Amino acid sequence: MRQFVIFLICAMLLSVSLFAQQKDTTDVNGQYSGGSEGELNAAVQAAIDGGTLSNTVFKLKLYDWYVLTGTIEVPEGQTLEIVAPPAGNTQQSAPPQILWTTSSSVTKNFLIDVYGDLVMKNIWVRFADAAGVQTGTPIVFDGDTTGVGGKPQYGTFENCVFEYMPCPAVTASGSICVRSKHFNGTFKNCYFRNCVDRHFMYYGRAVSFPFDIPGYHTDNISFENCTFANMGYVYMQERTNYADNVHFNHCTFNNVVQFSLENGWWWKLNVNNCLFVNAWMMGYVPAQGVSGATVTITPVGDPDNFAFAVPFTDQDRHILFTHSAYYMDDWLVDWMRGGWENNYSNTPWRPDPKITTVGNPYSVEQYKARLFDAIPYPRPMLDSTAHVYFDSIYFDEASGKNVKLYPFINRAYLYDVTTLRNAVNPRFFTPLIGESNLDSLKYFLWQKWDKNKDAMWAYLPEAGFQQLWPFPEKLAYANDTLKTAGMGGFPLGDLYHWWNPAVREGATDYYSAWLAQADDERAKIASWLETGINPDSIANSVNRLPGNLIPSEFTLHQNYPNPFNPTTQIKYSVPQTAHVSLKVYDNLGQEIATLFDGIQPIGNYVATFDGTKLAGGVYFYTLKSQGVTITKKLVLIK
Repeated sequence: MRQFVIFLICAMLLSVSLFAQQKDTTDVNGQYSGGSEGELNAAVQAAIDGGTLSNTVFKLKLYDWYVLTGTIEVPEGQTLEIVAPPAGNTQQSAPPQILWTTSSSVTKNFLIDVYGDLVMKNIWVRFADAAGVQTGTPIVFDGDTTGVGGKPQYGTFENCVFEYMPCPAVTASGSICVRSKHFNGTFKNCYFRNCVDRHFMYYGRAVSFPFDIPGYHTDNISFENCTFANMGYVYMQERTNYADNVHFNHCTFNNVVQFSLENGWWWKLNVNNCLFVNAWMMGYVPAQGVSGATVTITPVGDPDNFAFAVPFTDQDRHILFTHSAYYMDDWLVDWMRGGWENNYSNTPWRPDPKITTVGNPYSVEQYKARLFDAIPYPRPMLDSTAHVYFDSIYFDEASGKNVKLYPFINRAYLYDVTTLRNAVNPRFFTPLIGESNLDSLKYFLWQKWDKNKDAMWAYLPEAGFQQLWPFPEKLAYANDTLKTAGMGGFPLGDLYHWWNPAVREGATDYYSAWLAQADDERAKIASWLETGINPDSIANSVNRLPGNLIPSEFTLHQNYPNPFNPTTQIKYSVPQTAHVSLKVYDNLGQEIATLFDGIQPIGNYVATFDGTKLAGGVYFYTLKSQGVTITKKLVLIK
């Protein structure tokens, strides 16, 4: 975790050095402001030739096109910085687009080939040519392909859009391709949109190592207030390539074909305040083996999937997954297997008969043939292996308590569609699925499950071609629970794009208030990840009551006072030495406090519950031991 804290400090220092130092500004004209194709190429090359690249900021104009006539290369040891004024909430304030010429004589393997460092701010990268044809040419961090290893590379992206990126033919990677041994990436307020590929085998990605090529590595990568919508994958670790520190905070994941976070080789990972909706649309087919989830953790040394050497053990890992929700639309579950119902406990995986009317043709065929385990099924928020890491405890004889087997791997405040169903439906105001692409998306999924035919399923790609701003989708939402489920009572997911009137007129402004306390939130996450202890842990205590009265049964008394503010006492009795848990839950059944969880001897006890940091409302407290479960209600008044 020390490396993660150092990364945050270095990122701040880098930001200061890159954005605050005095640099010369070169204004570059686009297609609609008197420029011509290749204007940006020529400006960058002139700075390289003049030895001024690292001391130059290339400033683009809002609502303009910058058509490239060749790959822009950033020499080793130098920094390319491309910026524009901040985008607003009107069409004229749209970010400038960087895209390709339509010329077929130009080699289009990479958009920008970075051997040094790259800074982009307020830029819209559209991975297509001026006629709207997808190109699949990533921004590649290429330092280690030169044979010069050991030098860190930095990519800093703020308020950027990465759109319409398929799986690139040259590297089979993502919008950002990492061919570096020490990549450091910072993505702040970025939107990866419609990174889709019509080919059934390939999927557009946000950030990825090249497919099936070992030898690369990421030191640190951070995503904050980013949206990943209509994607193949989001973040990918390939072959033996992984990252030391991975950070997601306030991100929205919507309509992801397969891996949102892949692979499970995490050393230090935190995912906080995030919203996952349709985050693994392909599901899994039981006959092919059950694996993968929104967050999965692969055991170090797993001979099948983690057999390469790493400088850490399972006990060294720091993983934090909190304040996040996972939801799947009913249409998607219906299309997979006819709904959530599982009414045949003696026949595993058998779907409800309504699959014949709402399921995809492939699943219907498998159902009629009674090949139930060949039908795709929704993947869970956490798979069984992840649960082992998050939840395993053992009895420590020295302390007489149950303690966590992996004290630095923690989860809390998670909202899972598997148990909560439509209670976690965010109800997006304008989702990225509508009449324009739902049928094509369903067709793509069906063909992937069945015959593997190509199909395009992008949502309104013409909006990007027309440089429409703001985008037609609105991923703010109506679910009041999710709007207060984040740390500090903020909404889950990306606040910059969807809860920010500066870039979307009429939006409820949660972003400004969040930004004012962002440093405190980041420090809280870093502390929790490092120590394994929630800095906001509610101060509770449990004490044994005096006296020799031996209880004859488990009892749980009504708290007193009730209603209360801010503390109340809960008395309970334990008739035999046993493992006892006393926990507090909100009205959705999410655990919000553990008053006791361990071995207790015979006796009568009183627990003090402090609700200072909770919102007023109705909560429930539950005593569990030896197969006995007792629940009562308490009311916190604020």
